[in-house]
Amino acid sequence: MLLTILLALQGVALDSAAVRTWADGLVIPAMEKSGVPGAIVVVVNRAGVLLNKGYGISDIATKTPVNPDRTLFNTASVGKSMTGLIVAQLLEEGLLTLDIDVNRYLTSTRIGGRDTVTLRMLLAHRGGFDDDITGLFVPFDGDIAIPRDELDRRLHPLVKPGYATAYDNQGFGVIGLILRDVMKQPISQLYRERLFDPAGMSGAAHGRPTDGKARLAGCYTVRGPGDVQPCEYWLYRDGLMGAGGVAMSGYDMARFMRLLLNNGTLDGRVVASPAAFANLINFDHARFHPGMPGGGLVFVQFEEFRGLEYAHSGHIPGFSTMMKVYPDADLAIFVTFLGGTPPSFDLTVTNVFRSLRRVDVERPARPGFAVLNSLTDSFAVKFIPAGRPRSSESANWKISDLSLGIDEFLGRYEIATNHSRSFVSRLAGWLGTITLERADSGVRLGGIPELGQYHEVGPLLYENATGERLALGKNADGRFMAVGLSGGVFRKTNALAAPGWTLLPFLASILILLTAFFQLRRRAAAALRALAKWELIGLLLVMVGLLSEWQWGILQAVGDGAILGPLLWRLMLHAGVVVLIWQAVRFVGLLGQVGRFGRLHGLILVAAGLMIVVSVTLWRLIGAFPPYWSW
Repeated sequence: MLLTILLALQGVALDSAAVRTWADGLVIPAMEKSGVPGAIVVVVNRAGVLLNKGYGISDIATKTPVNPDRTLFNTASVGKSMTGLIVAQLLEEGLLTLDIDVNRYLTSTRIGGRDTVTLRMLLAHRGGFDDDITGLFVPFDGDIAIPRDELDRRLHPLVKPGYATAYDNQGFGVIGLILRDVMKQPISQLYRERLFDPAGMSGAAHGRPTDGKARLAGCYTVRGPGDVQPCEYWLYRDGLMGAGGVAMSGYDMARFMRLLLNNGTLDGRVVASPAAFANLINFDHARFHPGMPGGGLVFVQFEEFRGLEYAHSGHIPGFSTMMKVYPDADLAIFVTFLGGTPPSFDLTVTNVFRSLRRVDVERPARPGFAVLNSLTDSFAVKFIPAGRPRSSESANWKISDLSLGIDEFLGRYEIATNHSRSFVSRLAGWLGTITLERADSGVRLGGIPELGQYHEVGPLLYENATGERLALGKNADGRFMAVGLSGGVFRKTNALAAPGWTLLPFLASILILLTAFFQLRRRAAAALRALAKWELIGLLLVMVGLLSEWQWGILQAVGDGAILGPLLWRLMLHAGVVVLIWQAVRFVGLLGQVGRFGRLHGLILVAAGLMIVVSVTLWRLIGAFPPYWSW
């Protein structure tokens, strides 16, 4: 108890040499095993820097060492935390308000739809925008501007705004547009004047640095020590810049984390007032359940029983980053390294297969990546004693409906972010469903035995043996479940609403329909030969439509506003479906014209064709034509 009180009052005292020894002992071997060419690790407290060290090289061709005071790493979504800090400033100044329609602030575009979107919704990842960000990045020398028409097409919520927390890059892109339109300044200049210069982050750059690539670490995809490939350094386009894209050195991150530990003030300079900073880390802004961790204006709260803790991570092609802040322990840590993510976020056919080849990490390299990805957790285990009281509960323990029972929540859940114009993105979300089941002492998550059973500790609140919690809730849009963090919310669904199960039967049906080639031989019965021919034609039309949709749907239909091309491949898809249904009906009348084997094979072909029809129907592709946001 005495130790807990002392830690709460004084934080955790660390020796810089001990921190360096710890970091060297983990990072250097992990880089050797993984093949990661370069990394930076920063540890700070309120008073100063305990460690700011670069490892390896930032450019393989020139073998340039990582300089933690100069080399810039793309921190990706960590930039959202900086967006949130600037929003906190403007809220206090009365230039922004959390709960009015953000269209009142926007002059460069307008959010479509009939429902109101507020700044509070956007900050809590509840805007309901497309989770596919294909086409929202450009190469380093590319044009980041987005035409008004394209912005208007993209900024159309696909679900009712506010229904649940679901990580929303595009929503933070809107926040960036709001900041730009209200302040009438380019985003890069706004960040410089509002944050970088006041905080002394002299090397930081939002977007393209003024000195070009001179200080930037190279972009690399890493599969292992012998397979490190260069990739394109991507910039966020104009409509997404509020979501990230800040390049920083270890020195810059040390300044930013010390600013956070000092509640918005650094070296006598007030970057955010005490009230503005308190609002930034008020985790009741987005709390699924009063007994769960919450979300501030941008940061997500964690629970490791080490006092208050909040964090943000960032991943972009070629770069992986994590920042964790432990205010009660007076410590913060930042880790960034090259590699660990796909070479592009565009979900096109060609890019997905290229990415799969380049991020399939070699088995011997995986332990090294695991060490780097968990380094912030390893730091906490090593240096910050656990055992403190739970810090993530809200003081407001009001539950809206105490009459709800567990039975109506049992069943299958899908991650709430699963809404997209891209059928590939939707399908990927449907494959990640989890099941809530009744257990002896409460509930459990089906298929995840390592989490154990959860026992009830409060209204619609459950806790497992390690203190991790699971909460349930219901609103007008359905039943929801939060696991571990209230920032990750699952929505109750069913097999028809989340038809991930169709993928394997769909692939099997393709293989079955390819056996129709066997019936094209001259010796086959004429009726069976005709069936085989038309089944193959139907399959071809469907596949051309699907692959075209996958490759160009977002880029052309949403990005360019094209109609003719998308309409053509959608018509091909529908024509293929009609052919497959027609053959099923037609074959029923032809059963007497083929032998037993032919009849069996024909029925199998017809069943496979109908499975294709069922699949694309459940994937929400049938009946969907322009306007594209109606998918």
